[in-house]
Amino acid sequence: MTIRIDAARTTEILRDLVQIPSVNPNFEGGVPELAVADYVERFFQRLGLSAERREVLPNRPNIVGMLPGVNNHAPGLLLEAHMDTVQTTGMTIEPFAAEVADGRLYGRGACDTKGSLAAMLAAIEWCAENGQVPAVPVYLAAAVDEEVHYKGVLDLLNIHEKFGAAIVGEPTELHAVIAHKGVVRCEIETVGVSAHSSRPSEGVNAIDAMVKVISHLRDVVTPRLLAQPHPQVGAGSLSVTEIVGGVAPNTIPDRSRIKIDRRTIPGEDSEQVWANLRDELTALDLGDDRARVNVYPPFVLDYTLDTSADSDVVRLLTGAASRRIGEVKTLGVPYCTDASKLALVGIPSVVFGPGSIDQAHTEDEWVELEQVALAADIMIDVIMSYGS
Repeated sequence: MTIRIDAARTTEILRDLVQIPSVNPNFEGGVPELAVADYVERFFQRLGLSAERREVLPNRPNIVGMLPGVNNHAPGLLLEAHMDTVQTTGMTIEPFAAEVADGRLYGRGACDTKGSLAAMLAAIEWCAENGQVPAVPVYLAAAVDEEVHYKGVLDLLNIHEKFGAAIVGEPTELHAVIAHKGVVRCEIETVGVSAHSSRPSEGVNAIDAMVKVISHLRDVVTPRLLAQPHPQVGAGSLSVTEIVGGVAPNTIPDRSRIKIDRRTIPGEDSEQVWANLRDELTALDLGDDRARVNVYPPFVLDYTLDTSADSDVVRLLTGAASRRIGEVKTLGVPYCTDASKLALVGIPSVVFGPGSIDQAHTEDEWVELEQVALAADIMIDVIMSYGS
């Protein structure tokens, strides 16, 4: 099948995007996504298309551009990709040089997820310049803050009635991700009684209490999760990722804290998972009535995705992709994306884009340029068939 998109053009757009630093401000060396947002806004203006600037955080706007359709009152198709990237610390290449070699473009964000954004922009551009009018409006949202607090996609929920379905850009190697895990991260504290280490019986060792908590998580909670896997994303998990405790070698510690990462699976409600864990751990027998457990509210909470493979947007996307690359899989993945927030308000959402998650966040991040062009061409098909 002939590819309508000029790979040189998708490469040019991607190079422009990667050369603009947009490390999330929460990371070392971070800057607001403002310059990328300005680029996307100008892109739409040059095509004579409308673009709404939505100020999510100071100097961190979402840009929502629109390709008009035949029926602009109908819910449209949303193409969404985030503009922020992770930090550049430890990279072995120049992160913003956007160098091309051996069919790849290298740089921070090339894979996650400016490759997807470039493909979406190129698809919109091709339709606009070739007089192609979709059945319903197509919106492209360039969103801020996916890598930390996903404030960008949460802002889009304020206009969710505009969207009938969504394609969320992430590196999937042009396969369709229809399910993924969620996450709950929180801090757990054990509280004991401080004492001199020469008289340990006068105190309650908070580290000993924490050992009981960790043992319960390992020996009771984890086997329970492993016994109930999801067919596409596998079992949920719980990992202790940080631990602190004690103030001096001669003092019985009265405080110990851990941080946990609990990966949820479709069918689990993230808020309820936290509440159940809180109730379970605060009721745990620590061997001394003076000891207690505090389970603090999540500092990160994200949701699962579970989109039907029979939904229109999934069928159109997999059909278009299979005509170009052969067999296209509908997958479940362990990581989180913006798609789960759109699904919360009833928008059927699928994750799709060029590149492999194996290259995301790496020291020499790259994306295959052929995949970027193919992704754009696939999106043209979906744009022109959705809602018709």
